[in-house]
Amino acid sequence: MKEYLAKRLLYSFVTLFAVATILFLMFRIMPGDPTAQVISPALDEAARARMREAFGLDLPMWKQYLIYLKNLVTLEWGRSFTTSEKVFDILVYRLWNTLLLMSAGMVLTFALGITLGMVMAWRRNGALDFGGTLVALVFQSAPPFITGLLLLMALSYKLDLFPTGGMSSPGVRFDTFWGFVFSGDFLHHLVLPTITITAYFLATPMLIMRDSMLEILGSDFIEYAKAKGLSPARVMVRHAARNALLAVVTVSSILLGFAIGGQVIVESVFSWPGMGLLMVEAAASHDYPVAQGAFLMLAALVVFLNILADLSYAWLDPRIKVGRGA
Repeated sequence: MKEYLAKRLLYSFVTLFAVATILFLMFRIMPGDPTAQVISPALDEAARARMREAFGLDLPMWKQYLIYLKNLVTLEWGRSFTTSEKVFDILVYRLWNTLLLMSAGMVLTFALGITLGMVMAWRRNGALDFGGTLVALVFQSAPPFITGLLLLMALSYKLDLFPTGGMSSPGVRFDTFWGFVFSGDFLHHLVLPTITITAYFLATPMLIMRDSMLEILGSDFIEYAKAKGLSPARVMVRHAARNALLAVVTVSSILLGFAIGGQVIVESVFSWPGMGLLMVEAAASHDYPVAQGAFLMLAALVVFLNILADLSYAWLDPRIKVGRGA
């Protein structure tokens, strides 16, 4: 297990190094002047040269790259071109907001998907099986921004049941982070974006759980468990569902990666101040240090979630031994 974990960490480091290098090159070959936000064209040439020197833009590309790698390791990611705040501080604040929304959406997605998939397989070819599959595929076919806009139109603008955007009402303040997270005001703002995320991603874990359960329910050990006189609920949950979960875990890392990318759309629709909305704002204002840091931090989050998904195999199935030669 330790050897496998060391290899995964090494692969993850190489992946992040490659992503960081691509970001460095991409933001320097893009058209336009990335310093236009901080170096005014109205300045004389000498003042502009001093500004470029202050940002290290007068150095050769290879020196800029070495400084860039050093700053990544030391978490000195520069300052925003538009607000002059430290990029790392901005990203940490926005990352927490994204994690709150994504956690709520994905926890509900997997909880509903696994439960419904289990029941649909147990009562296959019934009304719940056909109806659940149809509804899930319809919502998966609709882009998140369509679902989000329809929810806003129906439940916010027409019925005035939920806020139209943001994380909290204007003027509301909380003393602690957890006081904010568990407040009614925050949870009220969380409902619509969470439903949007769940509606779009629900079909994947639900249908995979259903198909995996159907395959396992025909196995010999399931028939043996029934012959022992175990209750149907225990056979379904204790024996069938636990083995079927491996298939869901297989796609969970991919699904989480898509969910992180989808946050850009959901956060834009609901004005949620997270990493996705930050990337849109940074790209629109040509704030390249913030956009570059946001891309890198989201890549690190995806890599970390992939590691967690891989390690969860051993916990779900004791027969899986991760070690030398595995």
